[in-house]
Amino acid sequence: MAEGGVLLVQPEHLLSLKLMCLECFITGREAVGVCLLRILDFFRTSSRHVVDESDENFSVKFELIYTMGTQRPLELSPQRWTLIQEMLGLVRKYAPVIKMQFPRSIEVEEPHPGSFPRIRLLRADAVHQLFERIADHIFHNGIDKLPISRQPEAQRRAAIAYCLNPDPLPLQIAAVETPDASGLGNDSTRDPLLLLRGLLAGNVLAFCLGQRRWRVNYGLDRCRQPPTRLAVPYRAKDNPAPRAEFSHPDVVIVLTCLSYYYEGLRDEDLFRAFDHLVGSDQADAEYQIWVDDAPTLPPAYRQLLGINLQDRLHCVECIFPCLRFAKGAIDYFLAHIIFTKGLREFPSKLSSSGWDIGEVKCHPTVGFSGTNDSRVTLPLSVEQLDLPDQNHTNVLVLEYLLRPETGIALIPTRDDLSKSDAQVLLDMVAELGSPVRVILDVGARILELSNLDVAKTWLKMVSDDCRTQAVVFINDDDDIAVVDRTGLVEPLQTSPFKRHLDLCLVFLDEAHTRGIDLKLPLNYRAAVTLGPNITKDKLVQACMRMRNLGRGQSVVFCVPEEIKFKILTLCGRTHHSELTVADVLCWAISETWDDMQRSIPLWAVQGNRYQAQARQWLVLRQDGQTSISTSKAEGFLEPESQSLERRYRPGCNNVLSLSSKCPDDADSRRILDRCREFATVKFSAAQLQEEQERELAPEIEQERQVQRPAPAEPETHSVHPDILLFVATGHLDASSAAVKPAFMVLKDTSAARYLDVAQFPSELLVTIDFARTVRLPKLSARDSYQRAVEWVLMSTGHPSEDGKPVGHMVIISPYEADKLHADIRGSSAVTLHVYAPRQNQSSYPIDKLDLYTIPKKSSTRPRRVPESLRIQLNLFAGQLYISSYNEYCEICRFLGVAFTAAPGGLVVAADGFIVENQQARAKFTQSPLRFLKVFMSRIRKDGQEIDKTHLGKILDGKLLLMADFQDFNGRARTMQLSLQNAR
Repeated sequence: MAEGGVLLVQPEHLLSLKLMCLECFITGREAVGVCLLRILDFFRTSSRHVVDESDENFSVKFELIYTMGTQRPLELSPQRWTLIQEMLGLVRKYAPVIKMQFPRSIEVEEPHPGSFPRIRLLRADAVHQLFERIADHIFHNGIDKLPISRQPEAQRRAAIAYCLNPDPLPLQIAAVETPDASGLGNDSTRDPLLLLRGLLAGNVLAFCLGQRRWRVNYGLDRCRQPPTRLAVPYRAKDNPAPRAEFSHPDVVIVLTCLSYYYEGLRDEDLFRAFDHLVGSDQADAEYQIWVDDAPTLPPAYRQLLGINLQDRLHCVECIFPCLRFAKGAIDYFLAHIIFTKGLREFPSKLSSSGWDIGEVKCHPTVGFSGTNDSRVTLPLSVEQLDLPDQNHTNVLVLEYLLRPETGIALIPTRDDLSKSDAQVLLDMVAELGSPVRVILDVGARILELSNLDVAKTWLKMVSDDCRTQAVVFINDDDDIAVVDRTGLVEPLQTSPFKRHLDLCLVFLDEAHTRGIDLKLPLNYRAAVTLGPNITKDKLVQACMRMRNLGRGQSVVFCVPEEIKFKILTLCGRTHHSELTVADVLCWAISETWDDMQRSIPLWAVQGNRYQAQARQWLVLRQDGQTSISTSKAEGFLEPESQSLERRYRPGCNNVLSLSSKCPDDADSRRILDRCREFATVKFSAAQLQEEQERELAPEIEQERQVQRPAPAEPETHSVHPDILLFVATGHLDASSAAVKPAFMVLKDTSAARYLDVAQFPSELLVTIDFARTVRLPKLSARDSYQRAVEWVLMSTGHPSEDGKPVGHMVIISPYEADKLHADIRGSSAVTLHVYAPRQNQSSYPIDKLDLYTIPKKSSTRPRRVPESLRIQLNLFAGQLYISSYNEYCEICRFLGVAFTAAPGGLVVAADGFIVENQQARAKFTQSPLRFLKVFMSRIRKDGQEIDKTHLGKILDGKLLLMADFQDFNGRARTMQLSLQNAR
């Protein structure tokens, strides 16, 4: 302070300081929070911000959040990603048909046999027709995760309209959402319909397949720390953002699927997928799905038995190349390995954005930028000052580009699929009349080759003369390098070519078409590629790499066919018209306006949030000092996770609204006025109102940097005195503080939103030590901290009473089993049993608790476990397979579910729950199936699918037949004989 020092920081450093301060107060670390608060006060009163590249630092895409609370599985997982994968399968099926109808509106390219084609939706007519085809398929056939094909035609038509139209009619909404006995509005079908609506009417699929390009706007980042296997935003071609991620979960799922479809699985990915597959149930059936997408796989490997994973070299050389791009294999890998671990949500968050950097402090903030195009998305507290001597700059650059020497060249359509886009572009550049010495790939046309490969390929295509001896490019370390004709690569700074750039060609990829300064000869001409979403600023920045543009240096715009038609359509001319440079510049300006319109809703969301937080901070400041309490800090928390209903339900007001929801102050009115101002730019008032009411597009586009919470703190183990008494005497008061009904443990999980768990019978008990695992903040979901059932303690009365039903069944923790082992071994009142849920069809069931017992009883007569208790134990533990048809019927009776096709005189819901059934009503007043499906798949199976298991089929509303259990009975008898022989 005394020396007037300068701190060089990144924006997230300042924002993180504010969020960390709030986090400390919320999590009880008040001493640290007070220290950070004093630093914040000091910066507010005694520092001045100087912001370089202010257009980037104030960008609406920049947002830093701290997730708070306990992470939990994504809503509707794993069905959420399997339904999306099935929808992408329909896209693959119908995209070639749309390509034949609208060849200029969609790109479809299948680089590998059986692979998912590279698809780009270029125009709205292709989007509309593709979605109509998909909807028609669902109408007639249904899809696996949403079987509506058996519903009445009127309901199916209403469901399709509900999913296709952004604003369905009230009658259509009522037909879908009304929770009648047999309609689509019940728990089992409502969320899948909402997800389908989000993908189609919500434009999630259109956004991912149309507005985002693989390796340009998104892709994988295998070097990120902390690591992630999900798709992340890219700043430019092959340039992933260091810490940003997409905030919309369905966008993450779609883009991750597309990234793996296009890139393929690596060898280690396939080994992991095979390892999981061979240990799973119904592995042969799953493998056949892989094989169906691998037409080049030799017949010897089309059965799982033909794969020897121990011979890793043979797998890598002969098998994996055929499966690398198989959609079935990729879907399995993602669904069972990537999404189950990587897709999590948090209940709350702390947020900050560029508005916080531009807040008004005691000393003014100043920023610098090379453009003023982003002035409308600057925070309200930041004002763009155009210096008089710089006012002419924008016009001057456009004047340079409008000079006669600026040319236009059309990139030929790639008819020969053996040629890459890079080769087509380089061939075209080589054949241009005026020699091109520089390629500025601002349109990211070259994806297949690295920068070094482009440099080498281009150098080989140019004749070996004294004028061309090397190519300058940017290497993988973002350094300027040069490669000569011998293949020698060295930094330009230490190369002799630094003083002889006239002997060099230059290639700059998209990420480096701004900020690179090379002193090129005055006669150099550059080829500038065009691509989607190139704003005027981005185009001009690329062209200005030619520092003497208009003074000897010139450019030629290389226009792909899709951009040509966009430009001509914008200018209102026929597709056979010639392009002019003025047309290209008009298109770039229109792209700038489109980018602003996409940014304004998100700008408004961040602005309203900042205004609300600023009012909170103002209340906390007194006499220049800020004081804060835990309750006040919690007031800054916002919901992080959003339900499907909140995201996609028609008319659900979850977003920025143009109505009077914001406080009536000057800044809020300015935000509202700017939104209305942009409503008249391109869209009708009604259309923009719809966009802003839903705020779907900005939510989809939003990227953020995330700070995860610290690991949870474990609870301290203990053995309650009542449990010791139970072991000694066999007597246990069910109202004791030592135990609680087993299903009551689940009341703090995400599954509990679908059913009041108190409706389950309370005979099955768990100890408090079993129930407690970690210390969590209030209202945190405990999905990830549910203990597995391993040890069951039963009281049986006097030893002579073998054969009678048990008195109490209590699930205990491994800690208690260890501490009580000696007491149980010497007790005649209780027995300890090993238990594990049957989650694989080939496993022998041990739910009769006869596998291993302590103490071992001399009597050969088994102790009978009441059927109701056994069903409760299996359901609570997550057992997925049933031993017999009779047991299946008992489970259905317990749950109140129909186990025959048409029970006479009963009203049955779409999921099979008997609505009017006196026996079922004694237990459940509403269907427990959605609760159990979420509990089984999301909590017990950690986000994995269970739809092919016995219980999964019951929870999906499917009927089982005796034949479904016949195969098991033979294996069970063989397994039982083997166990008896082993004993």
